[in-house]
Amino acid sequence: MKTLVPLFKGYEMEWPGDFPHDHAFVDLLMSDVPGEVDLQHLIRDTEEKLKLNASSIEQNLRELQGKIGEAWIGERVPSPTECLQWFSQRNLSSLKPISTGYQELLDFLKALQHLLKTQEAREEAVLQLLLNISSQCGVAFPCSGPLSEQGHSPVPPVCSVRDDLALEVQETWDDVRLLLRRHLLDKLQPAEEPSQSGQSAEGSIISSRVAQKILILQQLSFLYPETEVLVKYQALQSRRVLGLLRSTQTCSPGGERGFDRLALGFQTASPYFCAMLSEEIHILNGIAEPHSILTFLNQAYLSTLTQELSFLMEREVEAVLKDNTAHGGKTGKSSSKKSAVAPQEAPRRARNFCLTSHQLKCLTQLAVALLELERNVDDLATELGFLNCAGESACSLRGILKNVRDDMDMTALDGKTMPDMLLQSTEAVCLEFEWRAAFRELVPQMAHCVKVFLEDVCSKSLHREQTTYTSGSTLIPLVNISLRHGTELTCPEKDIPKRIAKFCADVLEELDALLPLAVACKDDTLRSCYVEVCGRVTFALLARLEERSGQVPTLAPLKNLPTLLASSIYIQQRVTHYESQLRDTTRIPLTLLPIQKSQDVTAAVHELLTSYCIHVCATSILQDAESHYWADPKPFYEGERCSFSIQMWHYFISGLRSDLWGSVSPVLAQQTLAQVLAQTLELLLQRYSRAQPSYKRLCQIRVDITAILLCVEELMWSLCGSVEELVRPCLASGNWVSCIHSLCNQLLSVCAILSAPLPQLYSTFQNGLSEGTSNTLAKANSSHAPFWLNVINPALFPQELLRESVSCEGSALWLLKLVTSGPGCCPVIVLQAMLHSDCLLLRLLLSHSHLCLDSEAEVSLEAQKAAAEFVEAVFAILSSLNNVPRALALALEGYLDRRHLWDHFYNLADTAKEAPALFKCIRTVMSKPISSLISHLVSMIQTCEDLPGTLLRQDLPESVLAKIPKEWNYTPQDAKTKHISKSNITLAIQALSFIFTHLPSAVASLPLPVRFLFYMAEKHLSQHARQLRPTGLLVWTLLGCLCQGLEDGETLELVSAQPLERGAKERLALLSECLQVSLGQQKGVPKPTVHKVLQGLEEKKPKWSSMQLQKARKFCSESVFERVESGVVQERGGPVEPPEQKMWPESLAVCQGAGGIQNLRQIHHTIQLNEGLLRSKLASAEDPSTSFPEGLSSVQFSSAVSSQSGLPPPFNPLYYFDHVDHAKLDQSALSEREWDWAQLLPSNQRLSQVTFRVLLANR
Repeated sequence: MKTLVPLFKGYEMEWPGDFPHDHAFVDLLMSDVPGEVDLQHLIRDTEEKLKLNASSIEQNLRELQGKIGEAWIGERVPSPTECLQWFSQRNLSSLKPISTGYQELLDFLKALQHLLKTQEAREEAVLQLLLNISSQCGVAFPCSGPLSEQGHSPVPPVCSVRDDLALEVQETWDDVRLLLRRHLLDKLQPAEEPSQSGQSAEGSIISSRVAQKILILQQLSFLYPETEVLVKYQALQSRRVLGLLRSTQTCSPGGERGFDRLALGFQTASPYFCAMLSEEIHILNGIAEPHSILTFLNQAYLSTLTQELSFLMEREVEAVLKDNTAHGGKTGKSSSKKSAVAPQEAPRRARNFCLTSHQLKCLTQLAVALLELERNVDDLATELGFLNCAGESACSLRGILKNVRDDMDMTALDGKTMPDMLLQSTEAVCLEFEWRAAFRELVPQMAHCVKVFLEDVCSKSLHREQTTYTSGSTLIPLVNISLRHGTELTCPEKDIPKRIAKFCADVLEELDALLPLAVACKDDTLRSCYVEVCGRVTFALLARLEERSGQVPTLAPLKNLPTLLASSIYIQQRVTHYESQLRDTTRIPLTLLPIQKSQDVTAAVHELLTSYCIHVCATSILQDAESHYWADPKPFYEGERCSFSIQMWHYFISGLRSDLWGSVSPVLAQQTLAQVLAQTLELLLQRYSRAQPSYKRLCQIRVDITAILLCVEELMWSLCGSVEELVRPCLASGNWVSCIHSLCNQLLSVCAILSAPLPQLYSTFQNGLSEGTSNTLAKANSSHAPFWLNVINPALFPQELLRESVSCEGSALWLLKLVTSGPGCCPVIVLQAMLHSDCLLLRLLLSHSHLCLDSEAEVSLEAQKAAAEFVEAVFAILSSLNNVPRALALALEGYLDRRHLWDHFYNLADTAKEAPALFKCIRTVMSKPISSLISHLVSMIQTCEDLPGTLLRQDLPESVLAKIPKEWNYTPQDAKTKHISKSNITLAIQALSFIFTHLPSAVASLPLPVRFLFYMAEKHLSQHARQLRPTGLLVWTLLGCLCQGLEDGETLELVSAQPLERGAKERLALLSECLQVSLGQQKGVPKPTVHKVLQGLEEKKPKWSSMQLQKARKFCSESVFERVESGVVQERGGPVEPPEQKMWPESLAVCQGAGGIQNLRQIHHTIQLNEGLLRSKLASAEDPSTSFPEGLSSVQFSSAVSSQSGLPPPFNPLYYFDHVDHAKLDQSALSEREWDWAQLLPSNQRLSQVTFRVLLANR
């Protein structure tokens, strides 16, 4: 027997009773890491809503206690807890039985039966009447079903089946229930399949649809036992899943057949399947326990998918077997790649045939789709623990959402246990992913095909490589490497090579493609076969790499070594990834995978590369007899050039950098180049410290060392990963960069002692060395301090910048060089460069582009699109940095000023006006809280119409109401009273109160940078100060966009699960007009109804709206931004730059966001394209932030597509032959360089006596 009683009704208290929606939890999530003020508001708001809901529950429990007291058997009044237990099936025996005559009950049921059969659309009215009778009078109507047949009902029904009249009552009631059930099941049928879209509007539709289905299932549970309802619903959903799977198999757009059609069908069905299951979890969470939900999902979804997949696989296997048999009958041959004949007389289990490589790829695609589906289903089911908040469930979900055992017999799903009994079980259950069983019959064929196919691919690839090599082409063909999904879990992107040898890439691509098949089929045969063939194939690739590396330099150029190094590293990374994916089983010897071998080859190739480069420099490039004839009494080329060996050394290092940048991973490329540079600098240091030049050759010593230091200074930008590493290196790190600093300082000391004027040298050291003194300059020239940078380039490296971090244009130039010189896009450096000096680089790019030109210059559509994409990328990155709220506004301020775009903020709600891309981004950000508010408002309107609406519009005839047994004491509610209580005015007051209640939370959900942008825009809109004074610009715009959404039919249809009727749209339009009038945005004379709504809200909540507006405005105040920045505000009001160590979590958060790394790459590429412009502006005497272009634009913007390659420009040998950095090496000017000996010589007073005496003796 079932009784349905509403638990929570509206209760009377000052505000919450009249406005129950005010303390509803709305999806207004804060972006990223909220600030302190936002977090405090979130906590206070949550606590307030929890208190209000607790008060509401207590009040309803007291009312419930009073109503149940009369029907309770006992001496004392029941407690609220006992009242709740009254609804349990175990405690229904304590209800008072009601004696109702058979004839009266039969007349009432027949009246309902006649009404349902003779008049249309009366089901909702009848159902609502039965619910009202049950809740008002405590009547338990008779129910029958599998459970009631197994035992007697605990509650005495209104009648007992003892005679024909009672039997007729039961039959009539069953007929009424059947008519109502048909109506509810028709409503339960989906009008359309759920969309796979994840947009907020789609989420609102799903939310409304879920609520509607929960209500229908609850109504069915009123008519039938819950287990019977779930079993019926399970069968219904199982047919729905089956229909989805079969529809994707029959509708093949390309006319695919066989395994092609099978794989494509499941790929198409997977997102819709997940969307259906996600919706199902939310529905079942409202009516069932977690263990019942998991059982339901197993039976209705996973078991159906497994059975259909098994059937389709069996059908395709039979088709393949038939084709192979027919083919074998004609040709009498079998092919390892195409087909093989199975004896026709062989039994089913001994079927023998071969798969083609194409069929194997199709099965792999099917496995990939099913593995992705399994992960998504597992994630969705994990949400069940968060969705169920009714208390502790009968079983814990933690640790049981896992795959079932591989060897579980499929016969367990045949249905020996009744589904309804399964739903009653409280034992811990888990999701049963049994789809792998469908692949079991094909395991031998797949294993054989994997072995033959991979060995064939490897042999052909190696053969093509050998043919290319023997044809005379010594350079190894390269292919670009793209970041694969899941690779970042075992290998960071910065460690992944950019390009590798093509013959390796071809084989690894097939290994990657077949890996999901080995992961999916946890059979030892297939996995062991894959591991074995993978080991043989990769061993063969590594052997070829070793062979080709040994041919350098005798038979192959040096350029091959970086390629071979990158290839061996990539093989190591892929094999490590395979090992991590196959690690969950101990029955397969994963030691067959050549991880150690790949590491050894990598180390050997790296050692060969570095040793060969150093050997070439030592024995060839730096061997220049003419340049190093130090005893020559004649000057070297009259002192107008440096040594030839130094020029060629720089040329060689630059070429090596280009080769490393183009293939090896960024981290290893920097380490390798730093090692070669450091070890060749050691050779140069030894050479010049041992030189004993004649007087005429002293100038050459100084010119050579100057040229060396200039070249190293240019190379250091490529080697350092941060400004700190360049100008303030760690003394104890012992890395190659620190070693290079030490060697350069020593070279500077050699230059000072050997070439300084003797009078100044004598005056400095006449008192000997001062090792124990605390001289500032001497300290600066310690073995690791980059003092040499200040000496060689004092304009770029002034001492005050080297000693402490100072934010200025000079340090901005440092970051610019780091961004443009590195081997790839480093998120931390790019983000730091964007924020440095009040976003100086971004302001320069925008101010010198066509975006800020006054004249209407001709700009191509491609350039306009690229510029719009750049602005969108800047907005996406800076708007996510809540700890630097001013950055976005400061970066865009010049652009908005120059183009006079501040007025667009005031008219942002007007979508009819064309606006730049920036304001489309702002609308997108603001649409999230607006969509949440509109979704709830639409739900309020539809709830008001749907729940009592049908009953109100369709009054039951008096003939039915008169048949209600008088013993029940049923008092029908007056429809007119209900209509008045839910009138448009009352509903509008409640909706308006809901908006003002959640307005502060809506503002707090916006990112802080966007709020500060509106705060700055409000200062530029002084002409609208009167209108904006009560609310502020952001609240004004937010409510304006909300009004526009309430009046936009398309927006309302997007967030509504069902078409909105005209009355609902009129109520929403009335609400919009009320908002406009309250804000002073109305156009024309407001309607009298609007005044009634506003007056009613003011009477019930005096000054409530104005208080909420002020509360919302506080989230856009200056104090909020100052507190976020720890109260430190720079003179210009610029952002407080986070320390470098704090940029790592920021960059990680940006990269993990949707499109974050792509946006950073686009900004990085744009900075690289405009490096010359930015460098000239930063190095100029005028303030770069205040200059604007005149005439044509000089900034090139990178498109989103072109910025994703990540490859450096090709090496230009003619350019690097006589250029250092971006300037041509003026060798004659090196000899005329003026040296500050008064500064340089005292810095060498900490030299050891042995070193000083040796250098002085060589002079």
